[in-house]
Amino acid sequence: MDDISLPVDGSPGSAPRTDSGAGPRADTSITRVFGILDLFTPDTPVWTADLLMEQLGLARATIYRYVRALCDAGFLAAVSGAGYVLGPRFIEFDRSIRLADPLLQIVPPVMAELRDVVNGGQLLCAFYGLRVLSVLQDKTDPNITMSMERGRPFSLFTGSPSRVILAHLPPYQLRNLALNHQKEIAAAGLGEGWQAFRDNMRAIRRTGFVAASDIDKALIGISAPIFQAPGAVSASLCLVRTKENAPPEQVAFLGELAMKAAQRISRELQAFRPVRADRTPLSAPVSRVR
Repeated sequence: MDDISLPVDGSPGSAPRTDSGAGPRADTSITRVFGILDLFTPDTPVWTADLLMEQLGLARATIYRYVRALCDAGFLAAVSGAGYVLGPRFIEFDRSIRLADPLLQIVPPVMAELRDVVNGGQLLCAFYGLRVLSVLQDKTDPNITMSMERGRPFSLFTGSPSRVILAHLPPYQLRNLALNHQKEIAAAGLGEGWQAFRDNMRAIRRTGFVAASDIDKALIGISAPIFQAPGAVSASLCLVRTKENAPPEQVAFLGELAMKAAQRISRELQAFRPVRADRTPLSAPVSRVR
């Protein structure tokens, strides 16, 4: 789960390319363009060229060139007041994801079968980098309001959907996280050092699920891991109830339920083979995590 980023000038591993004369400068431009998109958040949804210049320290001509390219591709759209917002291309992508993502084809029928037994809420969460986000939500209890709405990112160290994914990452990735994110790990109560962190992750793997209430205090989420390939965790299934409706014996019951459902989803995900619009099979399954 190491962060994936394009090399920039002078960075380790950055080397001139031999195709079409493109070199590190092209990679730097791509990185900067992606960096512009990262600035658009619910807290700062509108940016002007002047604000982008101030934030990124780039020349006006460069900012306008990047913004024009993003607008032409539909990733940004102009609004009144010389501002820009995220564009309609993302809506197209969202539709494609909803229609084509293997998890979003496999999981809804499983959630439907669990709905009456869970008698609360369910979340399907996926991860990338250091983030975990909900990609599907279902609930039957009107008293439940879950913060993990579709598309909202959360730390890999916070909440049961995140922690159960974290615990099933390969040892080298856990060690890298322990080295580079000691403060976040300690603040999340996952261990003050590598030994304690490793032991906590082992304990989660032995149990098979995680129950936690650190995101929504009035709720408890019970999560189990989903594997895109044997040993390759890519998502988690979280069963949610209000704390008052989740005594210890129910938490254990829901934990077993979550594990069995996640195992079923994992089997179907690993057997999944995508098809084209004409139903012709593609040659290989699509990988969700690199």
